[in-house]
Amino acid sequence: AAMAQVDGEQRSSTQVQRMNNLEYLMWLLEADPLLTSQFANLTMLDSVPDIDRLRARLDRAAQIVPRLHQWVEEAPARIAAPCWRPDADFDIDHHFRVTELPTEYRGPGGLERFACALDQEPLPRDRPLWEFVLITGLDGDRAAMVQRMDHTVTDGEGGLRMSMAFIDLERDAPDPPPVDRATGSSGGGLPLGNLLETIGHSTRKRWNWTVSGIGEVVDHVRHPTRLVQTGAEVIDVAGSLARQARSVDRRLSPLWTERSQDRSLATTQFPLQRVIDASRSAGVTVNDLFTTAVVEAAVNLHIDAGTVPTEFRAAVPISTRDGASGGNLFSPTLTILPASPDLSPEERLHAVAEVMNRAKSERSVAAMGSLAAGARLMPTTVLTQVGKWVTSNIDLVLSNLRAAPFDTFMGGALVEANYPIGPLTGAAVNVTTMSYRGKMDIGVHTDSAAVDNAKDFTDGILAAFEALTS
Repeated sequence: AAMAQVDGEQRSSTQVQRMNNLEYLMWLLEADPLLTSQFANLTMLDSVPDIDRLRARLDRAAQIVPRLHQWVEEAPARIAAPCWRPDADFDIDHHFRVTELPTEYRGPGGLERFACALDQEPLPRDRPLWEFVLITGLDGDRAAMVQRMDHTVTDGEGGLRMSMAFIDLERDAPDPPPVDRATGSSGGGLPLGNLLETIGHSTRKRWNWTVSGIGEVVDHVRHPTRLVQTGAEVIDVAGSLARQARSVDRRLSPLWTERSQDRSLATTQFPLQRVIDASRSAGVTVNDLFTTAVVEAAVNLHIDAGTVPTEFRAAVPISTRDGASGGNLFSPTLTILPASPDLSPEERLHAVAEVMNRAKSERSVAAMGSLAAGARLMPTTVLTQVGKWVTSNIDLVLSNLRAAPFDTFMGGALVEANYPIGPLTGAAVNVTTMSYRGKMDIGVHTDSAAVDNAKDFTDGILAAFEALTS
């Protein structure tokens, strides 16, 4: 099945593919730098990989995965959504480079600051929208890689699936069969399909929450029930949309009120099995416990700053992906999370679980993709203003990804950890966790104007995990 999926993607790469509604909305919003949906990942390696070997593998992957060798061609006057075109001048050196960690970034937290700075560099729009930067000069002859990608290319889960085209399952893995550049196929069978079958992960994916707010603010006013056919469905969807619309009418955090383009990143890890065991014992999901740990840390930060929160506005994804590695396949929603200091960690956990279960059942979630279509009819200047109003009222963006439970390698180097750098797009904080090799690798990406110290927030998340799993 996985091989058939890959073959189908290869065949479709020869046809005209246009951005879906969500992707087009993100593309238009990026006219304002504050609303960029670009995301990244900080990968830690136990050694400097074989650079020529890694470069060749990335070049090969770009031929196999359509979106990695396609650029965006816009239609005149927006008569249609932009389409993805093969880059006839594709050059892997435009997408892979090696740099030594600059002197000013050496020391505690320096690598995270450098990764954050790289993530803020805009990707050129006249070529495929991704770049991998290998960073050398780390202590112990280790290395790191910052993998940058525009959200229109794919979402978090799709990015994980794309990575199957260039990772190995052993340090000295044999070279894969060559690729026919004319067709994007290999004579000996694609490793992507084999790896997908081997890993078989069901991932919760990264979500760009901008889509949720703007899609419904614009289209709920114009056609609040246009997607439904029966009276009962009209009532369900209209009620759901009303609840969603109320969730962006004002800011909830009394502390995270400022927004800027300054960013900070902090990273940490926590044992996955402890979270799994505690979740099962409490009768909730791993994602419920992860969300609760983040909220608990945020509550304590507010209290330490002399403020008393009661609720936080959060963006969460609902996955709709069925196997493809490219594109954005998710339905977004907004929700309000309980932040009263009077709740114990255990009480908050069950309250969060109830809220998350309700969010998954919202009828408006399934409608968001179509609702976003109305937003693209607005002038860009108006759209970005609406976008900033919606997104600046969001406190937390939360995402939970699952990668391989076993060792993976790049160019002969062991991947030790994967720290996501999720997009803010106007929100105060993005906390994304990626489960890998029995650990939850956590990236806390913050707007520095809203959150004074990302490291303090990260420490608070660890303390909350300890309390919830002890």
